[in-house]
Amino acid sequence: MTENEFLEKVQAGGTVPLSREEWESVAGAYEVVERHNTQLAGDLLIIRVGDSLACLESPSRDARVARLLGGEEEARAFVQKRLEEYELSLIHISEPTRPY
Repeated sequence: MTENEFLEKVQAGGTVPLSREEWESVAGAYEVVERHNTQLAGDLLIIRVGDSLACLESPSRDARVARLLGGEEEARAFVQKRLEEYELSLIHISEPTRPY
């Protein structure tokens, strides 16, 4: 994927699935504004895409998903929600199995 293809897809809206290799080939063109360790699914990145912000998540070791967020308030709310979801997942995973 080229930088222009990535930019067009992200700015069109929705989610943009890409491989780790595709992201690595275009990553240098985008400023990482924030990096959050999810402790479950790698880093959650907020990147600058033109005049807007987008997020980049790692649903698996070799996959990435990007989506346009708009401005800082939307990005902040998205990050907070995602980190809360990851924390709940960690709590659920760490709970011992209870016998019936």
